[in-house]
Formats: sequence, structure tokens, C-alpha cells
Amino acid sequence: DGVTPLFIACGNNNEMLVRYLVEEGAEVNIQKNGDQDSPLLIACRNGNETLAKYLVEHGADVNKGNRDGETPLFMACKSQNESLV
Repeated sequence: DGVTPLFIACGNNNEMLVRYLVEEGAEVNIQKNGDQDSPLLIACRNGNETLAKYLVEHGADVNKGNRDGETPLFMACKSQNESLV
């Protein structure tokens, strides 16, 4: 289903593991099969500003939407984390 360790780390807000995986070459713009979520979209959905900022600093595409057209910005707004927006 296209779920990589980076997706799991983002979904669990595991900042240390996300940093390790990215440093070891994990693709930050990968999208899951099915819903087409990206690691950045997941971080924004969770309202995790630290992870979102880190992923963007390492090349995550802020405009990459999922199958439903939801973008990281949409998810950041939905998470009601104003500093993330």
C-alpha cells in the first residue's frame, strides 16, 4: 500500500525517527498508494509544526495534494494550529 517508515514516523509524531530517515535518504515527497497522502500532509494533519517545518526545509512540496485535493495548508488549517499555517 506504499506505506514507508517515514509515513509511520510522521503519523506517530516521532521527530527523531523522521530526522534519521530523511538524513538516510528517505524521499520526503513520496505519496502513499490509495489516498496519496505525503509525509508533510500527515505532519500538518497532526498539527506538528516541528515536523512540518523540518520536512519543508528538506524539500517537501507544500503544494502536493492528496487524492481528494487536500493540501498540507488545508490540513494545517483543519488542525487549528495557527502557528503551523
